[in-house]
Amino acid sequence: MLRWNKKDSETPEVVPERLTSKINYKILISIAILIVSFQAYLYYAFPKPDDASGLLDIVSIINPSIATVFGFYVAKQYKGSKVFGKAYLALALALAMNAGGEIIYGVYDTLGMDTTFTAADIVFYSFYPLVLVHLISNIRFFKPKIGYLTKAWVVAIPIVITSVYSYLSYSKIGHPDLTFFSGLTYVVLSSIVLSGTMLGARIFRQGVLGVAWLVLLIGIILTTTGDIWYGYLDTFDQYTLTHPMNMCYYAGYLVIAYALYKHQKII
Repeated sequence: MLRWNKKDSETPEVVPERLTSKINYKILISIAILIVSFQAYLYYAFPKPDDASGLLDIVSIINPSIATVFGFYVAKQYKGSKVFGKAYLALALALAMNAGGEIIYGVYDTLGMDTTFTAADIVFYSFYPLVLVHLISNIRFFKPKIGYLTKAWVVAIPIVITSVYSYLSYSKIGHPDLTFFSGLTYVVLSSIVLSGTMLGARIFRQGVLGVAWLVLLIGIILTTTGDIWYGYLDTFDQYTLTHPMNMCYYAGYLVIAYALYKHQKII
C-alpha cells in the first residue's frame, strides 16, 4: 500500500497494509434521513411547489457552499503537492462555480426574470471541466492499466445517455432551439463526468485514501445523476421545485463535504 507525502505527493511512501480508513455509516445514514425528512417537509409545507422557491434558493446556495469550504481547506492541505494540490483546487473551484451559479439563478428568480438560459448556466457549465481536471489529474497520477472493456463502457455511457436524450428531446420539441441546446450541453457534460467518476471509483477503491475517494466520487455521481435526470424532466415539462430529483443535489453536496472532511483527517 502507498501513502503520499503531502509536501511531495509524487514520492510515495510505503506503509503497512493494515492501515485503513473506514466510512462512518452513521454520518451517511444521518445525511439520508436529513434529506428524506426535508423532502417530506417540502411536500407537506408547500402543496404548490413554486411557493418553496425562496427556501430552496437558500438551501441550493448553502449546500455547495459547505462543500466548497471543505474543498478549499483540503486544497490548502495539499498545497505542496504538484498533483493533488492542483487537483483539489480544481474541485474546490468547481464547487464554488455551482454555488455562484445558484446565487445568480436565485437573483434572476427573485426578480421574476426569465431563467431559461442566463449567466447562471454559463457558470454552471464551468463545474464540469473543473471536475474533469480533478479526476484526470488523479487518474494520471496512479497510471492504472485500463482494459478494452473498461474503455468501451467509459466511452459508451455518455454516448448512450446523450443519444437517448437527444432523440427524446428532439422528438418533443420538433426543432433545435435554445432550450434544446442548453439541455443538451448539461446532459453531455454531466454524462462525461459521470463516466469519468465511475472509472475513478473503480481505480481509487484501494489504499488508505481509497475510502475517502470513493465517498467523494459517490457524491459527484449523485450531483451528475441529478443533472441528467433534470435534463430529461425539463424536456417533458415534468420538473417542479419539490421533485424528488432534487434530493440527488442535496445529498450529493453533503456527501462530498463528508468525503473532503475524511481527506483532511487522513492527509
